Amino acid sequence: MLSEKEQEYLKAFLAQAELAEMTQAADLIKNCDITFQMAKTHSVYVKDWEKTKEQMEDRLESNLLPPGISALLFQAMIDGSEKLVQEKLAMIRTAFQLKFGESIYNYLDKDGKTKKLFGIFG
Repeated sequence: MLSEKEQEYLKAFLAQAELAEMTQAADLIKNCDITFQMAKTHSVYVKDWEKTKEQMEDRLESNLLPPGISALLFQAMIDGSEKLVQEKLAMIRTAFQLKFGESIYNYLDKDGKTKKLFGIFG
């Protein structure tokens, strides 16, 4: 169970992270008109988050935590960040579906690389 101080820290951390993630998603949705580019950016977000999460989990497992952060709080930070990233990606996928009438995954190969579209991208 997190202490009251840790709960406040987590709340502030997640509020700041949410602002950053949702601002990034809104900017991409507003400014990206090229199907290929949005799909590619989505893929990069996924890969970047997977790498970051793995590094955080490695730090937790090795007990290499930031000063003043308990293992329980650090795990809560990882879990909260995962939820925010998934919400951001869901926003992007939904906007893509509404904008282009199809799934973002139609533009991505299984390895996350963009497929060639119209013979000029890829």
